[in-house]
Formats: sequence, C-alpha cells, structure tokens
Amino acid sequence: MPVTIKDVAKRAKVAIGTVSRVINDRPGVDPGLRERVEEAIRELNYRPNARARSFVQNSSPIISFVQSNRKLLYAFHSDVLQSVEESCAEEGYFVLFTRYNYDPDKKPSELLLPKVLESHGVADCLILAGMNYENFIEAVEALGVPYVLLKNTYTGKNPRPPFDQVGWDDLSGSYEATDYLIELGHRDIWYIGDASLPWYRARFEGYQQAMRDHGLDPRGQTIGLSDNLYANGYACMEMILDQGQPLTAVFAGYDDIAHGAWDALARRGLQVPRDVSLIGYHDEDQAQFKVPPLTTVRVDKFAIGRQLARMAVEKLRSPGKRLPEVILPVTLMRRGTTRPLLQEARASEASS
Repeated sequence: MPVTIKDVAKRAKVAIGTVSRVINDRPGVDPGLRERVEEAIRELNYRPNARARSFVQNSSPIISFVQSNRKLLYAFHSDVLQSVEESCAEEGYFVLFTRYNYDPDKKPSELLLPKVLESHGVADCLILAGMNYENFIEAVEALGVPYVLLKNTYTGKNPRPPFDQVGWDDLSGSYEATDYLIELGHRDIWYIGDASLPWYRARFEGYQQAMRDHGLDPRGQTIGLSDNLYANGYACMEMILDQGQPLTAVFAGYDDIAHGAWDALARRGLQVPRDVSLIGYHDEDQAQFKVPPLTTVRVDKFAIGRQLARMAVEKLRSPGKRLPEVILPVTLMRRGTTRPLLQEARASEASS
C-alpha cells in the first residue's frame, strides 16, 4: 500500500495538520517539528498527492474555533463565535467550529484530540474558547499549531504569561458594581458566586477590595450549592435569609444567579429594589426585559469575538510572534434593581 500522510504524521509523532503545513511550506511551524516531518518523509519515501496539495495551497486560510467543555447553546459563547466568524469573513478567513470535551486530569499525551487537529489537519490557527485546562494547551503547543485563548474561562492551576489571549476586566467590573451599591448607602452587601471557578473568584476579589476600601466587612456565599446557575442563586439566597444575616443588597456573579436570588427574595415577601438592591453580571439578553430591568455589568461579547479574530489573523501573518494579551473593559448598566437605601432616602427628604 502507498504511504499516506497519516503514516508520516505517525512516524514524526505530530498531527496531520503539521505534516500538511510542512508539505505546503506554510509558515508558523516550529523548526524542530519541521525537521522531524521532513526526516519522516525521507524515511518513508512519501510523495504528496498533487491534487490535494494544490487544493490546500489555493484555499482560504482556516481558523478553527474550538469550544471546550461547553454547550453550543450557551449564549455567551454563541455570541463570541458569531462575532469571530463575522470578523474573520471580513479578512477573507474561513472559520471551522469544533466542540471538544475532555478530562482535565489526563496527561496531554493521553488526550484524544479534536479531529480538526488529529485527523483532518485543516486548521491554520486555533481559537480556544469554552473552559480549558493546562493539559489541552500543552497538547496544542506540542503540535506546533498557532492559537489564541479566551483568558477568563481558562482554569489552569498555574497563571499564564500575558500573551496570545483575550479577556475582560472582571476585577474592575465587580469593584465598580460594589462601589456603586456603597454610594447608594448600602453596607450589608452580599456576594453570591462559586469562587472555585476563576471568573467568579476574580469577581469576588473585586467585591472584597471595594468593601475593604470603604472599611466594610465582605460577606460572600462562595460555595456552589448547584451546578445550575439559577438554582445556585436561589439556594444561596435562601441560606443567607435562613441565617438571619443583615442584608440590603446583593452582587451576584452572573445574571442567572441574580434571577435565582431575586425569586428567593420574592418568596420571602421581599421586593427588589425596595427591600434589597440587586446587581448581576454579564448583561444577558433577558436582563433588560425583567420588571424592573436588572442592573448588571455588561461584558461586550462581540468585542471579545472581534479581538480573538484579529489576534488569530495576526498570529498567521506573523508566524512565531507572541502577541500581548488584550483585556477589554466592562460597563456597569444602571437599571431598575438598585436604589438608595430606604433609610438614606428618608433622611435626605427630611433634611431638604
């Protein structure tokens, strides 16, 4: 049987995509990997298929959007993907979507990689979104495939250097939200969010910093009581109320958590914002259509997608170059679920 590109990849211990880039003299291949592939080609006397090679050389560059350990229907990642596709199309790049679920505890060499890397070898650059861990990042780097990472949902144990990634400023966003509640006269402010996850932990840190800067004691329910965000917000709010803790405001680490907390408050006869002010995070579509609309911190998903696309294109245009990370600001959307503390409002009226 004739030698195939799979045989070369197996001999060189690289992905088929790496062999394809070497054969077609594409940029961005690590010199050591290139040498291994070329040596395997010589040893096996491999002759590339001329028609296939012509197709690859004349096709548009392909960027693969790999969404790890997340459902496609998750609104945040769907909007980021849409923005990536639109931005890449403007630059003449094709986007290939791939879902990939993997075990974070497996060694990089034990991972069954997505077909776009392991079998088809068509991706020129990767955008790694969803929830990612160190083992997959190490496996991608071993293949020599250029990539950019969605920073905030990376859950590795070790911090990454500030290159080749795009994120948003959770710390400042949560600080501003908490500071706003304090400006409204609130002192008994609670944070709800599972701090075992890095994005909720960053938001909790911003909340704590704002509280301490004003001489206030942070109060957080930071242990997840449910994997469902709404159910977690509901259960955490019930627990706080059952304990009889002082409470006039809540900062929730996600909009769905805020909605769950809101319903738990309503079940106890407490109104938002008359009795308890409430702030969420992310500004999902439904936040604007509640009555009253939810005060929340907006993360611009489409701006994130555009920056991921721009960085991926730049990685292809400047092979081997490490690009500085991009951290986008967030915006506090002041709507109907926050108001001055009732006692403060009455005192203001009496003095006027």
